Amino acid sequence: MSFDFDAGKYAVYLWPAFAISAAAFAWMIADSLLTTRRWKREAERLQAELDEAGE
Repeated sequence: MSFDFDAGKYAVYLWPAFAISAAAFAWMIADSLLTTRRWKREAERLQAELDEAGE
């Protein structure tokens, strides 16, 4: 399989657009993972409070 990465006269617009898109996707993935961890810790904390209150 051969890839042609020559964007010609549009390279000045194309490659920064690809870089910005890749950075945005990476940021969204990292933010989602961090938010998930935060919500999981909060749910565990609330569950522990309920368990203590029920004893």
